[in-house]
This record gives sequence, structure tokens and C-alpha cells, in this order.
Amino acid sequence: MLHNKPQKMRVFFCSLLISALFCPAALAALDLSEIGVGARPLGMGRAYVGVADDASSIFTNPAGLSQNDTLNVTTMSGAMLGDVNYIVLGAANETPLGKFGFGYINASVGGIPLTALVGSGPSLEAQQYSTAGYGSNQFVFSYGTKMSRILRGAGGNFALGANLKFFTQGFSGGGATPSGGANPLTGATGSGLDADLGFQWQANDWARLGLVFQNFLPESFGGKFTWQNSSGTEGIPQVIRFGGQFHVLGPALALRRSDAPLDVSLDYENNSSQNRPSIWRLGLEYQPLPMFFLRAGLDQQPKAAEAGIGVDNNLTLGVGLALGGFTFDYAYHQFGDLSENTTHFFSLGFRGAEKPSALIGKVGRPEKKKPTIPAPEVVAKPLLKVFGDVPDNYWAHNPIQYLATLNIMDGYSDGTFQPTKEINRGELAVLLVKAKNFSVGEVKTKFSDVAPQSYEEPFISFAVERKYIEGFPDGTFQPIKRVTRAEAALILARFSGFTLKPKLQQRPFDDVSVGHWAAPAIAAARDAGLFEYLAGKSFGPDLYLTRAEAAEIISKTTFAKQQIEKLISGE
Repeated sequence: MLHNKPQKMRVFFCSLLISALFCPAALAALDLSEIGVGARPLGMGRAYVGVADDASSIFTNPAGLSQNDTLNVTTMSGAMLGDVNYIVLGAANETPLGKFGFGYINASVGGIPLTALVGSGPSLEAQQYSTAGYGSNQFVFSYGTKMSRILRGAGGNFALGANLKFFTQGFSGGGATPSGGANPLTGATGSGLDADLGFQWQANDWARLGLVFQNFLPESFGGKFTWQNSSGTEGIPQVIRFGGQFHVLGPALALRRSDAPLDVSLDYENNSSQNRPSIWRLGLEYQPLPMFFLRAGLDQQPKAAEAGIGVDNNLTLGVGLALGGFTFDYAYHQFGDLSENTTHFFSLGFRGAEKPSALIGKVGRPEKKKPTIPAPEVVAKPLLKVFGDVPDNYWAHNPIQYLATLNIMDGYSDGTFQPTKEINRGELAVLLVKAKNFSVGEVKTKFSDVAPQSYEEPFISFAVERKYIEGFPDGTFQPIKRVTRAEAALILARFSGFTLKPKLQQRPFDDVSVGHWAAPAIAAARDAGLFEYLAGKSFGPDLYLTRAEAAEIISKTTFAKQQIEKLISGE
């Protein structure tokens, strides 16, 4: 038999790690992601379904992988109660087909005493005769993408993802009992397979919602765990999680603008197991400095089996640092009522250039290089804004610097520019008005889906009044709807006052027919040099315009070019 550990170990194992292995005399399949999958999510109370935007998405919501198009890596370690070693590894990277990731989780404990009853009558006693070890492994193959990759021109605010998971767990060691009996742990191992399905929806500028079906495969489709000693199988309980991330303070906000962003996340979990109640999770993440994060949360978890049905309200705290795309995170997490169950977790990771770096908030003097816009090759005299996620060799480096310095197109409060982020209609309206250096005044044109007195409202009203961009027949403007290259060509043609030819004799690009609804505008913008960066390439009319592309194109317009030339000359 297994020797009983102290109460704190039994509570922890029963509730979190190998429940039935140390409590009832039965084996049970285990999904290790139920315990924790990164110090950042743990510090936020594991309320991460809507937050997921890094390598931790592999374990929490694979749809979140599409929120970050750079290489992501995460690692985590923790010694639970000083006995259980818990390790997490994960990595994901963008490909032409979407973002693929791989994750691994391991939980192990060694030196578990094995005892047997020796003697009889009054002399009967439990005698240790050997030790055993326990290990559980989980391998995850993950994929995430935006719906627009699958449904061209649609689903721009939606993302989906899926995981294929392999499980192994069991005991090792032991030996024959003192009476000569067989090793009781022989065959006490098993393996299994299951899958997750995740979704995310960018509802608006300040809210992102997520939904995850964890372990959704039925046993008839392979979603099961098989034990070696009995060849018995069991299903892995399905868990449904729904949640959201809400930007309360910051550049995209629910309450007010702030240089110190504050995000609130909330998750609800429903478990298919009859003896596990539904639970809630709450998380906070505050960024008082560009490279420093403070976190707190409340992580509800079902009570240990021996404590009856109910939930434990576990307090969590955390801090994070980000430098040059690398991250360090720490989390403090309670488990149950016993203070001895408190565990400390540490994570090292890499989020890519879209996270704060050593250059955040600084301005500098770029090296002498040939500008990407038609302008004399000179040494830039003014101090230009730089961004940690726009390296010197980035193809749109100069236009981004110039427009940001001129306050035509600035970055975000965390010091990033996010050049690969797709621009939406509201952002483009602001950009067009600023490029002509207009001063916006009274709002004359109102839309039902543009918040009154919001930052974008006067710019949108002005851009519509000038007929650069139009609203929709239903009285909406749809400010968060992303802009395709074809739509951008038509808007820029109106903005620049181009004369459009009603009929074209040849295709403006090899993938744009003469009958395409935007072909005249695309041809006019091409002839004016706005699409010079696409020379020799297809146009991709249904592809969404990125912030870097918008900066490059706007920098080629007459209005912005004049301001840039004055900036470079030091006037």
C-alpha cells in the first residue's frame, strides 16, 4: 500500500494532482493544465481565456496564438510543497498557414514510501519495504489562426485554435512485498489522447472574449485514457471555459485613458464531472511602468475530495518584467485552506518584439541611411521617435519614425508601434485627418456605434464630412472593422483627389481584374506611387492593411511628404 503522507500532501494531491491515486483506491486520468500553465496566468488567477496572447495560449486558449505573430516561448517551474516538481515548456511561431506551437508539462514526485502490514495480532505493524515515484506528462500540439485566413474578407475580429494532447502518467519503482507478493505498482501506468477547441472575439477596442472546450473529444472518437494493468479506459472530463479581458485604463479603454494600463479579466468554468461545481476566476494586470507589471487574482478551485463538494477561493499575486522581448514572471498561489500549500512559480519567456524593450520611451538619432520616401539623402537632424518593435532594418522603419515624430501616427502607451497589427476604420480616419494637419472641431456627423466624446469621434466625423470615408446605410461607422487593401485604395484615392478612369485597359496588378470594383482606385494609387512597396508582387485586394503599410502609404502622399521633408531639413 502507499504510505500516507502528511495532511498537507493529501489535500494537495487529492485536489490538484493525482486525486484518485492518493485518495480512493482507483486510478484517474489527469489533465496537468488544470494546475497551472505559466506564472503570468497564475498571477492573474488563471483568468486567461480572453487574455491569451503568448505561448501560454497553448495551454489556456489556442486561439490566442494568433494575437501575436512573432516567436513566443514560455517556461515555468515550481516545487509544490517541496515534493512535487512541476515544469512547463512551450513555444510557438508564425507560418504562412497560421501559428503552430508545441507544449510540454511534467509533474513528478519521488521517494513515496511503500509499506506493508507485517506480523499478526498485537504485533501487526506497517513496515516500509521500498519507495516509488510518480510522474505525469502532457504533450500538446497547438494551432491558432484568425478567421480571415480561412474566410477571406470575413471574420476579421475572430480567431480560432485547436490542441491535440497526449497524456502519460503512472508509478515507477517499488518491488516485491515482504511476503514475496508481486510488485503492486506493476502496470500502474497509462496513456491517453484528447483535444481542445478555442475561440476569441475582439468585441471592440477594449474587450476581447474567449471560449474554450477543453477535452471535448468523446471516447468513441479517441478521447480517453487507457490503463496498462487492467486495459480499462475512461473518458477525460470535459471543461468549458468562457471569459474576457477588459482594458479598463490605457490607450484602448472602457473607463478613461491612462499612461498606466489596467486590464481586468474574468472567467467562468463549467466541468462535466458531476462532483465538481462551476467556478469563477478573476484577474488584474496593472502596468505602472513600460517594463513592469503587477498582478493579482482570485482562482476558485474545487475542494479536495475529502473536504466535500465546494470551492476554495485561492488568492494569487504576481509581478512581471519585460525587456527586449524577453519576460520574467513570478506568481504566488494559494492552494486550499492550508498555508503550507502556498506555492511560488517562476517563468522565463520570449514574446517577441511586440513587448516593451530597452528602447521603450526613448528617442534617438537614427543612423544615416537612404530614406524609403522620395527625399534627399541627408543625416536626420531632429530627434526621432523610435520603437522597440521597429528595428533599424525594418522595411518601413523610416516612414514609421517620421509619422510618429510628426504626431500623425503614434505608437502605444507601452512604447510599441505594433507594425504588423491590422489597421481599422477608426484608426484610418484619424490618420487621414492628421496627415493633412487639419484641426477637428464640432462633431457634425454622428454614428450609433461611435462613442460620443470619444477620441476618434471628431476625426471620424471630419473624415466623413470631407468624403474621405463613408459610413454604412444602417447608420453605423463600424470603427473597429479592419480595412482591406482594396478599401484603402478607394479611401486614399478620395483623400488624394485622384481622377479615376471609369474603364481600364489592363490590370493594375496581376491579381486585380479590370472589372474589380476598386480597380480604378487601385490603378490611380499605384500610378501615384502609393503602392511602390508592392512592386513586382501581387496586390492582395482582400488582405488587411497593416499599420506599417499605412505608414508607408501615407508617407507617400503629397500632404505628409511635405511635412516629412520639413522635418528632415530641420525647418
